Order: sequence, then structure tokens, then C-alpha cells
Amino acid sequence: MKSSRSKRQEREQPDLPTELETAMAADCAPQGGEILLEGRQVEDATWVDGKAGLLRLEGCVLHRVRLAGSEFGSVTWKDVRLVGCDLANVKAHRIHLLRVEMVDCRLAGFAARDAEWRDVLVANSDARFAQLPGALFRRCEFAGVDLQEADLRDADLSGALLRACRLGRADLREARLQETDLRHSDLEDMLVGLADLNGAIVDAPQAMVLARLMGLQIR
Repeated sequence: MKSSRSKRQEREQPDLPTELETAMAADCAPQGGEILLEGRQVEDATWVDGKAGLLRLEGCVLHRVRLAGSEFGSVTWKDVRLVGCDLANVKAHRIHLLRVEMVDCRLAGFAARDAEWRDVLVANSDARFAQLPGALFRRCEFAGVDLQEADLRDADLSGALLRACRLGRADLREARLQETDLRHSDLEDMLVGLADLNGAIVDAPQAMVLARLMGLQIR
């Protein structure tokens, strides 16, 4: 645990087309077990409890899209923005995200065996019980995200920014937290080892909370 003024690498924002074609309902249905969308805007689409081998989005904006309970072999998103979408209990074998923003979304129970997120923003979203053990996060930001009881064991959160997040009972044991900025987040009851916190950035009140978690007596 330490206070650091080292310069963080800035997150790259999605590189979206200036004009997007509106996707029709047929565009969002699996074709040959795959959903492929490029340069599209999708609004109020529903595909709940579905199954597909691949969900690939590139240069897309999604508003109020519901994918809750769906299962995918692979999810690949590049330059995508999601607003008010429902991804609760979505499961994927592999999920790779590059320059993605998820705002006001439901991600509770979201799970992936192999996850790589680069330049990803998650803001004002519910990600309770998310299961992303061993995930790689690079230049990622979590702002106002509920991560209570999330499984982030062995995840690489080096350099990530977690502001005003709730991490109660979140499992970060054996996670890599070098230069991870946890300031202003609720760390009460977070599951983490002393060695795991090496290099993490916290504020003074959080240091007191973490000391109690470690069983230290502060007099």
C-alpha cells in the first residue's frame, strides 16, 4: 500500500464512426451461430437466454439492449459503447474488449473463463457477483460500480482505476494490484492478502480499513 503520483496511462476512448446505420431486428439475430455487427446503432433490442458461438461488435453503439442470461463461446468487442444495457448473467468462454464503454449497465453475474479488457470504462453499473478470475485489465476504469462479491481472484488490475466502487466481499486474493488506484472506494470486507496489496494506491481511511482486515491492532 502506498501513495503514488506516478503518471497513469490514459485510457483510449472508443473510435466510433461519425454516422451509424441503425440495425434491424434481423441484423441482431444469429447467422450460422454468430452475431456480427459493424458500424451499427442498436436500440431496445432483446435477445434473452440465447446461445451463440460468437458475438462480435465493432464500431457500434448499443442503447437499452437486453442480453441477460445469454451464453457465448467468444465475445469480441472493439470500439463499442453500451448505455443502459442488460448483460446480467451473460456467460462466455472468452471475452476480449478493446476501447469499450459500459454506462448504466447491468453486469450482475457476468462471467468469463478467459477475459482480456483493454481501455475499458465501466461506469454507474451493477457488477455484483461478476466472475472474472484471472482476467487481464489494462488501462481500465471502474467508476461508481457495485462489485460486491465479485470474483477477481488472480486478476491483473495493474494500473486500473477503481473510484467510488463497492468492493464488499469481492475476492481479490492473489490479484495483481500494482499502481491500482482504489481511493474513495468502499473496501470493507474485501477479501485480499497483505502481499496482494503491494503497490496499490489507497487513501488514509482505507488504510485503516485494510489494517483491520489484516488483523492489525492500531493503538
